[in-house]
Amino acid sequence: MTDKNLEKKMPSITRWCRLCSLVFVLLFFILNVLTPLTADDYTYSLGVNSFHDVVESTYNLYFIWGGRLVTHFTESFWSFAGKDIFNIANTAVYCLFVLLVQFHVMGKTKFNPIMLLTISIFLWFFVPVWGQNFLWLVGSCTYLWTTTLILLFLVPFRKKYDDVNYKLNLLFSVLFFFLGLLAGCGTENAGAAVLFLLIAYFTVKIVNKNKIALFEILGSLGFLIGFLTLVLAPGNYVRQGLLHHWGSESFMILKRLVGVNLIFGKDLGFILIAVCAILAFDLVRNKKQKLSKFSCFYMLAAVIGAYSMLLSPSFPPRAFFIVTVFSGIALGHILLQIEIKLPEIIKRNINAIVICSLIAFSFSVLNSSRNFIGVYLEWNNRVKYIEAEKAKGNFDIELKAPIPVWDKHVALYGLRDISHNKDEWPNTDIAKYFGLSSIKKIDGEWETMWFK
Repeated sequence: MTDKNLEKKMPSITRWCRLCSLVFVLLFFILNVLTPLTADDYTYSLGVNSFHDVVESTYNLYFIWGGRLVTHFTESFWSFAGKDIFNIANTAVYCLFVLLVQFHVMGKTKFNPIMLLTISIFLWFFVPVWGQNFLWLVGSCTYLWTTTLILLFLVPFRKKYDDVNYKLNLLFSVLFFFLGLLAGCGTENAGAAVLFLLIAYFTVKIVNKNKIALFEILGSLGFLIGFLTLVLAPGNYVRQGLLHHWGSESFMILKRLVGVNLIFGKDLGFILIAVCAILAFDLVRNKKQKLSKFSCFYMLAAVIGAYSMLLSPSFPPRAFFIVTVFSGIALGHILLQIEIKLPEIIKRNINAIVICSLIAFSFSVLNSSRNFIGVYLEWNNRVKYIEAEKAKGNFDIELKAPIPVWDKHVALYGLRDISHNKDEWPNTDIAKYFGLSSIKKIDGEWETMWFK
């Protein structure tokens, strides 16, 4: 089959991907609805009853917990606004996020159903704790929302790199300062990765003796101020003091290095970076093509995003999100530069291959759905039981926990649920949220079909 024959089949493939993309967006919204409040969600809900409380909470957290102003504000705001509205907003942000990833891969804003679906499938399989990053209210505000801001902030830089004549007018240049400020106040390792990107970007411009536009100066200045606000927050030192550890600082750094390497290997981050490096080497060495510098920038930024966590007392897998995103962008960007010729058998059966691939992906989704539904039903049973006991005058609750979770796409995966000790977190905050004196777990077998 010739390439022209393949091109004739592309419209039907595009229609399939467009339909599947819409289905996946609907599925994403449904999964948000099926995701109950989890762990820190209860904590951020306490004492937040007005927009004034949201601002006050954000201010206080800066001094007692950390400098993530954007995440603290959005977490408190959605705790006040309500989970139902958050489900809609989170779905909208996810769509924007995927579109931005597509832009950074292709350098184009044109809607591409095939690419959008590919990105969603890539994220589904490669993000280490998908549910924590995309569905958990606190986790989504911390990682999905801030990463979306970062990708949005980087758009003009990417456009300027591709087109030296690209510029923003005075108004948008000034507004770009504030976008940079917000992008800098996200998370520490994402900020370090973006800081590297900006340094590499301006280094190339200086070496090439290119003029620097006003928006580049203002945006970078805003980002730097935001990043310094993030890392120099008084709450960082308070939080670090609460995370007790033993041993010398050099020992702790060595321990963190081992931890980062383990996550890098376990969650396929190393494989993604290695594949990028091999393809880039082959492109330059064997195909004699010039590798786009942005591919290298994203690849190295992913590594910086991972190993900058050596300075952090802990490195949960959800913090690996920016590493996966930048690695995926680098891989996609490199693949577009490589002219891959499909075997004739694939060209002849391209429609069947696409359909079979989507069916295989749907099996993974269906398998996860069983855990989603089980968690949702059990959480609702838990709420009904608590309300029934309160009606009887019982404010010291005992119930079965934790709710069984085995799938990484479920928000509760890897997070703490109710424990035996009524005086430890999150028991204390869950009790306050439901207006109880105490709550703790009792051991028991789960008889529901969803957990068998």
